[in-house]
Amino acid sequence: MGIAKENLERIVEKMNVTPKVEQVFITDIAGKPFDWDMIFQFNLENEEPFFVEIKTRKAQVLEGKASEPDILMTGDNNAIVRICEGKGDFTHAISREEITVEKGKVIEVIRLTRAVTTALKTK
Repeated sequence: MGIAKENLERIVEKMNVTPKVEQVFITDIAGKPFDWDMIFQFNLENEEPFFVEIKTRKAQVLEGKASEPDILMTGDNNAIVRICEGKGDFTHAISREEITVEKGKVIEVIRLTRAVTTALKTK
């Protein structure tokens, strides 16, 4: 197991018990709330592939490659470690070209950043 995956698992545990994060996982379409279900695939240097699945307002980290990820990210596993330590976010990692979004919309990655940041701010 890689260090980025381990760090992200700790953040996901915190995300799943933080009510404010649940609000990040709800999207409003035409005035109606819908669950923001997404799969983020991470193919990082020095790590085995893993993915984060967000479904029904809860997240989980799973090993391997998702069959149909919404987002595919590649790059430096240390960027994810820094994000999980609150020393940056996905937006900065992407702009510094430490992380590349190979598939999907960056705006969805920004929402994941909001969830991680919210979990980190919660004591």
